Amino acid sequence: MKTKFVSLILSFAASFLVSAQTLKLVSATSGEPLANVSFFSAKGELFTTSDIEGIVQREALLPAQETYILIHDSYKIATVSAKDLDSGTLKLKDRITEIAPVIVSNRKAKYMTVRGPFNVYLTVNKEFNVYADGIATYVYDSNTKKVKDLYIEQYRSFTRKNEKEDRKKVASLVYTGFLKLPELERVGKMQEQKTNPKSKYKEISNNGYTMMQFNSAGLQDKPFTIFGYSFYDFIYNSTVSFTEGSLNLRDFTSYTEQLDFKLKHKSEPDFHQMVKYATFIPQEIGFTDKPQPTKVRLDPTKSYYNERYWEETGFPNMQPVFSSFSGQGLNEGPNSGQLN
Repeated sequence: MKTKFVSLILSFAASFLVSAQTLKLVSATSGEPLANVSFFSAKGELFTTSDIEGIVQREALLPAQETYILIHDSYKIATVSAKDLDSGTLKLKDRITEIAPVIVSNRKAKYMTVRGPFNVYLTVNKEFNVYADGIATYVYDSNTKKVKDLYIEQYRSFTRKNEKEDRKKVASLVYTGFLKLPELERVGKMQEQKTNPKSKYKEISNNGYTMMQFNSAGLQDKPFTIFGYSFYDFIYNSTVSFTEGSLNLRDFTSYTEQLDFKLKHKSEPDFHQMVKYATFIPQEIGFTDKPQPTKVRLDPTKSYYNERYWEETGFPNMQPVFSSFSGQGLNEGPNSGQLN
């Protein structure tokens, strides 16, 4: 009896500690957890995003703000105060997002193509640095499910304006080199990823979809230094969603990734927090024996588009979010395409 009593106390204590350290976001309508909800400060600093279970680490919300602006699927869904976060669960009136139906071809061929919109952006010490979005096609080998090529059709790029870049001051630099599309190599072989002992894995199903989240880490004990810069504390998270009950590439519905790491120049006393975010949403899945490559390459100093693709249903357009905070601080690269 005494053993059971002690176990009960320990269980309660563990539960209390976990809830004290985390905050859970759920839909006020459905009660389902809300993944990928971003917490911004009133100044536009991006603090953190919720995981597939709607969990946010309270430590990631420090230093505490008077208010936080919550963004979900590129839309503002709430403004909450620090007091609103005192409870273990935060119920939010989430926005019902229109999702364009995925068009799937029934034809079999040597290659499978997955086409859809993407975005990618980087923050430095929580502040916006660079952003790009567009339309791209991933080409998979139908047999091996490996990515054979990647074609970009159209894109926009934005960087913050900074005329005082100093290579010895990490926070002053504009990191256009991080404007790279999500890596979808592993999406074709999700069963292997689920059993990979090097990745921490968890899964949740709701609303007809299965979301799988993978976490891995590196350089946790000692920084790596090259050319006077030290890299430290890498944490990589990726979330893949499929139609519930399937891991077939034909049923792939969304992908997000987040890379956190710390960086400093040797002349600086402290590390800076760098976070790269990226999203890809499949909209067309087809087959071909002869992929038709484009000549478009993502040049961070330019944009290339011939239509306002970012206004299409379901496009993950984060540019208005950053613009609402940064005002004239965003600089779009000149469009080298022909806008219709």
